[in-house]
Amino acid sequence: MTLYVNLADLLGTRIEQGFYRPGDRLPSVRALSAEHGVSLSTVQQAYRLLEDNGLASPRPKSGYFVPMERELPALPGMGKPAQRPVEISQWEQVLELVRSVPQKDVIQLGRGMPDVTTPTIKPLLRSLAQISRRLDLPGLYYDNVYGVLGLREQVARLLLDSGCQLGAEDLVITTGCHEALSCSIRAVCEPGDIVAVDSPS
Repeated sequence: MTLYVNLADLLGTRIEQGFYRPGDRLPSVRALSAEHGVSLSTVQQAYRLLEDNGLASPRPKSGYFVPMERELPALPGMGKPAQRPVEISQWEQVLELVRSVPQKDVIQLGRGMPDVTTPTIKPLLRSLAQISRRLDLPGLYYDNVYGVLGLREQVARLLLDSGCQLGAEDLVITTGCHEALSCSIRAVCEPGDIVAVDSPS
């Protein structure tokens, strides 16, 4: 911490503790410089910091003073207009996309499913086959309601790279985006709240 910050903290503490009261004149720049053995510019920087924090007020040719207490203006009233949901309907486009017949030369970006006919899917199929051979009967049962612990631990490790300090116990694995959205909405919304969503989603 620099000298002027230390000096500003010292003066600020004295002001807040009532050693200097509102309207009192603060020590001169030269007096503080001599008392603390610092340069005049250091004291001036300290006073500027106090001024920025509202703890000191300069007066021309008179020095610095503790500002007089002033009542803050009342906050303006907050309006609360009636909230009504607005119908935003574009679902026909979504349904048309869902009903459309897949075309080989068109990538369906609106569908979360891979092209199982492409040769690049073979490594995935081999991995799935290996996993199915290694699984015993308990692997066919339902797991923890929060999701497989190993998966949650891996997700927590990946989140560390993004600066998120989360543990596996803080995460819930959902079966898809709709369940994730449903859990999120239930956590932050109350019945009757208006929620804006993309349409199509």
